[in-house]
Amino acid sequence: MREGITQQENGADVLDVNVGLPDIDEKNLLPEITKALQGITDLPLQLDTSDSAAMENALRIYNGKPLINSVNGKQEVMDSIFPLVKKYGGVVIALTLDESGIPETADGRIKIAEKILKEAQKYGIPKKDLIIDALAMTISAGQKSAAVTLETLRRVHEELGMKTSLGVSNISFGLPCREKINAAFFITAMQAGLSAAIMNPNNGAMMDAFRSYNALMGFDAQCMEYINAYKDVKPQKTISQKVLISVSEKGIAPNDLQDAFRKAIEKGLKESAHDTAAALLSEGISPLKIINQHLMPALDKVGKDFEEGTLFLPQLLMSAEAAKSAFEVLQNEMKKSGSTQKKAKIVLATVKGDIHDIGKNIVKVLLENYGYDVIDLGKDVDPQKILKAVQQNQVKLCGLSALMTTTVVNMEETIELLHQKAPKCKVMVGGAVLNPQYAEKIHADFYGKDAMGSVRYAEKIFHK
Repeated sequence: MREGITQQENGADVLDVNVGLPDIDEKNLLPEITKALQGITDLPLQLDTSDSAAMENALRIYNGKPLINSVNGKQEVMDSIFPLVKKYGGVVIALTLDESGIPETADGRIKIAEKILKEAQKYGIPKKDLIIDALAMTISAGQKSAAVTLETLRRVHEELGMKTSLGVSNISFGLPCREKINAAFFITAMQAGLSAAIMNPNNGAMMDAFRSYNALMGFDAQCMEYINAYKDVKPQKTISQKVLISVSEKGIAPNDLQDAFRKAIEKGLKESAHDTAAALLSEGISPLKIINQHLMPALDKVGKDFEEGTLFLPQLLMSAEAAKSAFEVLQNEMKKSGSTQKKAKIVLATVKGDIHDIGKNIVKVLLENYGYDVIDLGKDVDPQKILKAVQQNQVKLCGLSALMTTTVVNMEETIELLHQKAPKCKVMVGGAVLNPQYAEKIHADFYGKDAMGSVRYAEKIFHK
């Protein structure tokens, strides 16, 4: 998911998804990752597997019309893939190889392309839904490899009138400074009719070649994409992908870490959130400062975007998981310095119907760090259970959390019950969907904008 976001930000138009590793259950993992990626990115996906069962499982749950990678000229492969395309729809990458392998000539590859096209039409799959892959073979093993690929591209484009694709970087396998060869070949391939390049958009040389070519050939109106990409280019520090993957290396500026941490929370990148939280601690930044200045604002932004309909439930939940991962790191550090002397008892609960507890958990650990004895009732808690805990423990403060608009009504019911049956207990509320006005409307005694606000209110109540 992290890589998908990074590639989208760097200019990818489609993400190729491949989970084919040893001992991996592709049939279950491919649809799982397909669903996860579609929860965080609006880019179309290219489902990449040689396992037809895994392909069908992913196609079944895919939202939209995917690219399918791939079919080829082998009869058994066409018999396996084309029925799936007919049933579920899709655009198919067609590799120009068959039972005899990869032809060494453009003529041989064109014949396979024609065979695939003919077979596809038997299933009602139109020409526009086939993308012919001309196959790039490394020039380190054959000096004519590039020329054959380029001729195949040109003929598919001109003679067959079809779209083409290519795994561009294959051309340089086994050579040093591969990006130099790749960038030059990429431009030549586009001139020959390449429609869709399978490439790494994180690679600067390749994107430089792509943007320059578009500007030169008039595909970039007023050169605006080129200008937007390079108008601010000057020596400066940037948050590289490496920061998000491994932040244990020395020399990363704290501001960069802070930006990376907030981005990890907002984008729902669990591993990165964990790693950057640890790195911030290693820079001497206190857990409370990280929570108040970075973690909570990031969660607030996610909650606001959710309410405004610019971010959706899968993304909201992934952000919560990322925050939880980061908080585990901060929690361990806070426990080291926390007081062992307990002050008063406080009941915390996520209200009935709501299964999200990251906000409540943050408040819990902060309160515990300040010495309070927190009775955590968990999530999806019935109002009567909350009342019972308050009464049995003679609690003077109860905190209620709700993340979803549909559960605020249960929060209101709980507050009403507590005010009736336990009038000496104050009720503080918090959650992404709440604001001071709504908290007042449902008769809460206090609205906690952030975790520290809850701590300060507790200090105020018990100092009285």
